[in-house]
Amino acid sequence: MANDHLTNLSLSTRFELASRMLDPDRGWGMVSELSREKGVSRKFLYAIQDKAEAAILKALEAQKAGRKANTNQIEVDEQFVNRAIAILMSVIAGSIRPVKWVLDLLLGIQRSTGYISQKAQNIGAAALEYTQNLRLPISVLAEADEIFQGQQPCLTLVDGRSFLVLSLSAQEHRDKTTWGCVLLDVQSQGVHFVDVASDGALGIQAGVREVSLAIPLRPDLFHLLREAHRVGHRLENRAYRAIEMAERARKAQQEQNQPKRRKGAPLKVKLALPEAEAQEVQALQHLDAWQWLLREIRQALEPIDDQGQIASSQRARQTILTALELLVSLNNATIREFTNPLIEKLDELLAPIEWLEKALALWREGLAPETEKLILWAWQNQKMLEISPEQVLPAPDQDTTCAFWNALSLFHRSSSLAESLHRWLRPYWQVHRGMPKWLLPLLQLVWNQHVFQRGKRQGKSPLEWAGFENLPTLSSLFDELSNVHKPTLIANDFFQVQESVTLFP
Repeated sequence: MANDHLTNLSLSTRFELASRMLDPDRGWGMVSELSREKGVSRKFLYAIQDKAEAAILKALEAQKAGRKANTNQIEVDEQFVNRAIAILMSVIAGSIRPVKWVLDLLLGIQRSTGYISQKAQNIGAAALEYTQNLRLPISVLAEADEIFQGQQPCLTLVDGRSFLVLSLSAQEHRDKTTWGCVLLDVQSQGVHFVDVASDGALGIQAGVREVSLAIPLRPDLFHLLREAHRVGHRLENRAYRAIEMAERARKAQQEQNQPKRRKGAPLKVKLALPEAEAQEVQALQHLDAWQWLLREIRQALEPIDDQGQIASSQRARQTILTALELLVSLNNATIREFTNPLIEKLDELLAPIEWLEKALALWREGLAPETEKLILWAWQNQKMLEISPEQVLPAPDQDTTCAFWNALSLFHRSSSLAESLHRWLRPYWQVHRGMPKWLLPLLQLVWNQHVFQRGKRQGKSPLEWAGFENLPTLSSLFDELSNVHKPTLIANDFFQVQESVTLFP
């Protein structure tokens, strides 16, 4: 006779057995007959009868009048406490003592700081194991940068399209050997580097050469624009000061020319009116020239020119050199601090435009300018139009559209995403007064799994934008990481990468 815990009986069969057992007119010997027919014990049949009867009575008993109150209950067990510690330490940027207070005041759970610290280290070790076991067979436009807390550097490596954090590690040094090891570790996870953009740090450049990565190094345009903003701010402040001094000099001269002088001491000025007006004119001229020429330089570095076509590297070089000559002719020390480094990095800044021009040279032969403008316009407005490359042109020209879009998706020259990630990391360093090694894997896991709430990546996580499917939820990952016993999760058992990965354009 089969045991009572049967898995081969379907729900409909069990319902049939319950209805026949509850039939008040059932005949003598029917229970034995059902037992032989279904291959179950009589005890099992009577157990089904008792369960069905209890369920019916429970469903039909009188209920209280009115709308039922919403009651949500949680089971505060050891795994729940560990999960709360992981979330509070990694998501809300808390330190050990505030986490201890939250557990005590909110949940009524008392844990020592030593207990919380040890659990955080265990969860961080589990997150590190999960991150290291993650297979990432994708091509990335890497952005490398360094953030410091005190004298300790944290080496950051992110993907410039999906915003996926590839590496986040606190190191003792930031030399070529350290950066080389970081790049090799990321490569061992299956990552293929298309290029690396950085702010010009010597350790990053030496690390790329140390591991013999045959990829282009892109200078960071973000830092260039940030420095240009500082120069513009200084010139603007100088212009306002010159306007104020000139206006004060005019008022002082008007007082002197009045037949009756006002009471009190005469208005003091630092410069005579002709000299103040000369400085005012010069400051305004420098500011206007700076704003105009900076716009020309910025436009010349764009992959698409003002005519809506692929930019010419030769024309861009001539435009930038002419603008720099005019800026140098202003003989302004503040502007000179910006122009000198720009002249030295001009070849590197123009390298992405030269690459794009060469990559599309064959596709542009015989292509009508209007068609090229249409392809580029569609690429610039693809999100608003919600279109794919195949929808831009008829079937014979679809390959051309795909070639243009693929080349533009590889146009990369900024490490601004790494800088944005550092703004998110900074509060954690300040709270913990350092970079605990257990915290970094947790932060990397949280960032790669969290879903963007706004912006062009809205609605998906970095891993999803990188082309991964069947992702586990962040909640389920925290459940596994905070397990009392050793986590049993294996990264690649949770999700799969598409065979043809399409990164974020």
